[in-house]
Amino acid sequence: MPADRDISGNPSPTSLARRAVGKVRRTVGGTPPPAAPAPDHSEELKQLRRAVKRAEAQADKQQARLAKQQARIARLERNQTRLTEIVHGISHGEPDVELPDVSTTRQEARRHRALATYADLLSQGVGAPAAQIATVRACLDANDRHLARAFVIGVTRPGDEFREIGLGAVITDMAVFDRAWELFARADRDLLADLVPVEAVTAALSAGDAEAVAAALWIAQRPGHPASTLAELAPRLLVTGHREVAQQLADEVFERSAELSGAERAEFAKLDHWFAPTAPAEPPAGALKFGLIGYHQPDQSRASRNVGDYVQTLALLGNLARFRGVRFSGADGLGELGTTIQSRVTDDLHLPSTERPVHLIPVSRDFSDGDQLPEDTWMVAFGWHMHSSFRLNFGLPYHRHIKPIFVSFHINRVATLDEPTIAYLKANGPIGCRDWTTVDLLLSAGVDAFFTGCLTTTVNAVYPDLASVPKSDPQVTAVIDVPDRVAYAVAEPKHVFTHVDPVNRSLNLVEGTRAALDLLDTYQRDYSHVVTSRLHSYLPATSIGIGVDFRPDKVGDVRFDGLLGMSPGVPAFTAIRDGIRELLAGTFGLLLEGADEEMVRADWRRRTAPMVAAAKERFRAPAALTRPEFDVAAAVAAVATDTHAYGPHDSVDPDRVVDVAMSLDANFKALLPVTVASLLANASGPVRLWVTERGLDEDYRAWFHAAFPDLPVTFLGCDSVDYGEIDRMIGHITVATMDRLLLPELLPDLDRITYVDIDTVTEGDVCELAATDLSGTPLAGRPGLQMASVCWRDAGNHLDADRASELRRLMSARHAFDFATVNCGVLVLDLARMRADNFVAEFVPMARHFGLNDQDIVNAYAGTDRVELDPRWNALPLMVEDDLEPGIIHYAGAGKPWNDALVPASHKWQQVTDRLVERVGALPA
Repeated sequence: MPADRDISGNPSPTSLARRAVGKVRRTVGGTPPPAAPAPDHSEELKQLRRAVKRAEAQADKQQARLAKQQARIARLERNQTRLTEIVHGISHGEPDVELPDVSTTRQEARRHRALATYADLLSQGVGAPAAQIATVRACLDANDRHLARAFVIGVTRPGDEFREIGLGAVITDMAVFDRAWELFARADRDLLADLVPVEAVTAALSAGDAEAVAAALWIAQRPGHPASTLAELAPRLLVTGHREVAQQLADEVFERSAELSGAERAEFAKLDHWFAPTAPAEPPAGALKFGLIGYHQPDQSRASRNVGDYVQTLALLGNLARFRGVRFSGADGLGELGTTIQSRVTDDLHLPSTERPVHLIPVSRDFSDGDQLPEDTWMVAFGWHMHSSFRLNFGLPYHRHIKPIFVSFHINRVATLDEPTIAYLKANGPIGCRDWTTVDLLLSAGVDAFFTGCLTTTVNAVYPDLASVPKSDPQVTAVIDVPDRVAYAVAEPKHVFTHVDPVNRSLNLVEGTRAALDLLDTYQRDYSHVVTSRLHSYLPATSIGIGVDFRPDKVGDVRFDGLLGMSPGVPAFTAIRDGIRELLAGTFGLLLEGADEEMVRADWRRRTAPMVAAAKERFRAPAALTRPEFDVAAAVAAVATDTHAYGPHDSVDPDRVVDVAMSLDANFKALLPVTVASLLANASGPVRLWVTERGLDEDYRAWFHAAFPDLPVTFLGCDSVDYGEIDRMIGHITVATMDRLLLPELLPDLDRITYVDIDTVTEGDVCELAATDLSGTPLAGRPGLQMASVCWRDAGNHLDADRASELRRLMSARHAFDFATVNCGVLVLDLARMRADNFVAEFVPMARHFGLNDQDIVNAYAGTDRVELDPRWNALPLMVEDDLEPGIIHYAGAGKPWNDALVPASHKWQQVTDRLVERVGALPA
């Protein structure tokens, strides 16, 4: 059988990966497998059996893929036949042609199919609880959490533990694991094990307290789970440190593998590295043990698909291979790989050194704790961190045997930076960062950090000068991972391909690195120019001398700060490349000479100290870009000309009245009376209302006053106020929400106000809320679900590179890492403090300058200088918080009760609406 085919005769993963990057040059392989072991060698026999099972699983997977493609072809043929019939009927004037119902959208069809799951299963005799959970999963598979919540609430009763289980499954899908476990913990463990074992175990392991973990282990080990469930549970337990139980479950899966489908067997076979490991090769005597980052992890969906990751590993190995005296060794071809790289290092970059064996060891970037690593393994930590395993483990700190040096380090998942990880980075710093965003993030967290740029800039160490490379004829442009509109605009000849393919997940470290090596050879030989959105195409191509048109989707992306505008020979590029080389050469030189860890780290601190100092100076610098001004006086004057007061203002007792503010425009004028009616019905004292509004006319204002004649209300017309273009405006709201930012200046005689969104129903006493002790802070609000650092990272994605960089730096410097943003749907505001802080003049211009919305601006201003409201004052049906004491129900998000009865707690909105309509008649449309 050819070497590039697997046991079923289909292309091997390595072959497919090479095709994915536009070439197949040679098969990466090793020596033939050893002869079958003697029967009495039980361990070897066990390994062989598992190898056979893996091969069978791969064959099954290929067969399933073929069947799927055949079914798709058949479906397309049927559709084509039907379309032909329709067109024929129309063209011949046949009146009875039945046309498809185009009114049913794709999403509606998915919803119907998901809900049909329930009836289908009940008709097959499946019990209601199991049918309910299956339907919830079908809704989630259709990407409709809203429908899943509504379904659970519709088919269960309050207090029913099946309701808690179903809602817990929905919240688990949102990765809000603490809330999910609160719901699951109310249910019987046997029911959890029967209905939602994977969801419950995931939520419990994330909760992490002793009681939750004990429940997770009990559920996982309870007899009776299908093999497919055990196959999902075992790796989750593995990545959270419960190795012994995980191994027990994995062994049972191996024994019961016949119960799995072909695809399931193939997927589980990929976990052999952790559950059926082979003994690691012993390093040669006196060898420097050196870890090389690889990209496998137990959560296969998060393992790397991008061959560009291996370009980083190639570049790192090229820096180590510069030392002439190094003699590489390593299992599974790593030693030979190192020797190959060493033979390619250009003469001008060779460094002298005494002879020293270096033993290369693969290390999983995202789950090194699962690797078998010898003590005192040095490793350079670089690149994107991290892809979490099952959203439970981010892979830092590294394995206890690793001694890391951080260069070209990038934090992409801010959740990586928990307290143990921050302490670990401090202990192993300073941290050399690939981009300025990561520098600022770490400095905000108190970690010494500095900018190095990307390691792939050094990859030219193992490539010849471009002028000396024999060229293919004709020369073409490589077009790599760009939108079709960009690719179409590139003139011929061109070669359009991708660096990303799922088959790359099957590559081992040697195969992936060799694929990267061959890929860049192809760049030099075949391509005159590159057009790409990939960082690890753009920078390595630049390094080996090729001009690149870098077309990222978002130039303000966190990955690119400090890396844009590079081309061969540009001083900034040369500085990055040479700086990384110098740093690594110094550290590698000490390691090869046998220096101890204390000496190596002292040298690292000494050499990086000037760069850390420069980074801190930049971090603390004032804003570099001129921020547009916002004319506060003009805005206040404009609103004053369109202000209308109604009701008994003269009888207001300023010592007793509670001032409440709301904001809206004419699109939502039917909501205001409902919100106000619920608030007044439960207030224990007098209320005065202030409404910032856009587009309301006198007829509406008069109607509202007639509906609430005893309420002092002032409408503050803000139509003429312009905040500029706001890229971050949420889709289901309007610019009217920005107007609440003006309250400190619009109401100069008020020192305090309570703000309430109009998509709320109040069931508690707003007077109690308004009396919240602010303890000297400017506001009180409920923490939201998003962390602030994530907010600024996302906000910068809408900006040009300079403004994105400044926004993130300024916010990192203003607020220490990290805090949950405040949800601004319900706020108690100290207007006097905000005026003293010059809030409107200083922060409202951020809307125009950075495209921030009102909630962004409030968080930029206050940060953690706030009081946290009890969750009941901003209860979120989104999180199914009907277990809270009466307060304010906030229909945050896209699901609104006046549009869709499926929204949780929508009946409460409808009840208030019905009572109001009964009292005042139809509401304004």
